[in-house]
Amino acid sequence: MIELGRDDYDVFANQVLWSLFAISAVGLRIVCRLRFGTQQRAGLGLDDYITSFCLVLSLVVCVLVTIATDFGLGKHAADLNDQEKADALKFNAIINAVLIWQFSLPKFAIIAILKRILNYGTKTAILFWGLGITSQACVLAVSIWWFKQCDPVEFGWDKSIDGGTCADVKVMSNLAYFTSAYSAFLDIFFAFYPIPFIMRLNMPLRARVAVASALSLSSLAFVVSVIKLSALGQAFAMQETDPTYPMPYLDILGMSEGYILIICSSLPTLGPLFRVVKGKITSRGTSTNKSGANVGSSLHSLHKSFGRSKDQRSTDEMERSIGGNSSSVDEIPLVTSPMPLSSAA
Repeated sequence: MIELGRDDYDVFANQVLWSLFAISAVGLRIVCRLRFGTQQRAGLGLDDYITSFCLVLSLVVCVLVTIATDFGLGKHAADLNDQEKADALKFNAIINAVLIWQFSLPKFAIIAILKRILNYGTKTAILFWGLGITSQACVLAVSIWWFKQCDPVEFGWDKSIDGGTCADVKVMSNLAYFTSAYSAFLDIFFAFYPIPFIMRLNMPLRARVAVASALSLSSLAFVVSVIKLSALGQAFAMQETDPTYPMPYLDILGMSEGYILIICSSLPTLGPLFRVVKGKITSRGTSTNKSGANVGSSLHSLHKSFGRSKDQRSTDEMERSIGGNSSSVDEIPLVTSPMPLSSAA
């Protein structure tokens, strides 16, 4: 899984992680909240603050990975001198302690935006937040153990220290396996559990399907988690012989999981932007049609004389729908009061 035929995971990790950071939808999310919040009485909420904080963590991880790869992280340990290896492993410990929060905290953004959409009750809130908090407890344990597994702490990256000892690597691997597996379970849970409730909202079917589809895309994070789980075993097996080489690959998978959750929690908030873009495209088309009105005036007179056909009426109705007169997905995510459930799905 880890040996993909490349020996430049340092360069590869930098390219991938910074690209993922650049395509994040958080910027558009904040613009939509602030720009359209006045009309729809819904500015920045808890989900926006959580997502923004996760993006800051992502930026920190990108910077740390860039620094670590300069020291040799992602290269084979045999190609590094002792000082380069120690510096690379030191930054790797810091990266992993921060990175694990980057792909776990976005789950709270999903929970918060579901509150805005569904306005769920106390029991559901206890369930959602209970799952999220227990996940963070596991993450906290992993973050602490990254540094406490060796005594002194520096022995974790500098094996030249006399008298240093480290716990069995199986402790970290088992803890990482459990935390990643639990995270994968929550990814799939929050992707599909809310769908029946979203489909029962008293809103246009197209809008309900759009939001349910956007949130269900977070199941891709589950796929990434499964891939990461399959790679963990190989990564820990290589810890003794080549500890610097596989780490950026795991960083890429961890960051990818976090970015998927960030983007999927942001998609339902972009409805107003989609409507504005659609409206501008339609306006341009309308202007073009008006400029050619004089050329077709004789045809218009003939058309008026004989009436419009059934096919023409259908075409006009379709154009009105495309032009924005029909319901838009932006009606859903900006909920500020309880939304009634329709009697039928």
